[in-house]
Amino acid sequence: MKKVLFWVLVILWMGVIFVFSSYNGEDSTKQSKGFLRHTIGNIILVFDKDISIEKKEEIIDIVDPIIRKLAHASVYFILGILVCLALNNHDINVKKILVYSVVTCFLYACSDEIHQLFVDGRSGEVLDVLLDTLGSFLGICIFYKIYKKQEKIFTKSCT
Repeated sequence: MKKVLFWVLVILWMGVIFVFSSYNGEDSTKQSKGFLRHTIGNIILVFDKDISIEKKEEIIDIVDPIIRKLAHASVYFILGILVCLALNNHDINVKKILVYSVVTCFLYACSDEIHQLFVDGRSGEVLDVLLDTLGSFLGICIFYKIYKKQEKIFTKSCT
């Protein structure tokens, strides 16, 4: 049951990524900028209550591409951890778990960018594949650190 649950979580998270990738360019930008207007806009007001709308929009335009790229890495960070957890419930050594996880996330990132080639106003970007893979790699590294720590605890308690 645990094996199935983790794979369901992987597939659901891949579905979340697919849905976000399905937004056309205009809707994706609206969603991103709307989030930034709300969050960054409120943060800016803390520091400068008299800021003009134009200046606030200028700041949002600067921050938007950075936040969008961080979002890429973040969703794949989570995917990397989920894939590791799913594979960890099989009889596979940790090195293979790490390799299979990176390959799975890389291939999904590639398929995600190919999918975006068919969405109006979107494009497939090699940089995004690299960011996605880097994000998943960081998640996989976190999984590995926790795995090794638990392994040490388990080894100490058995001796």
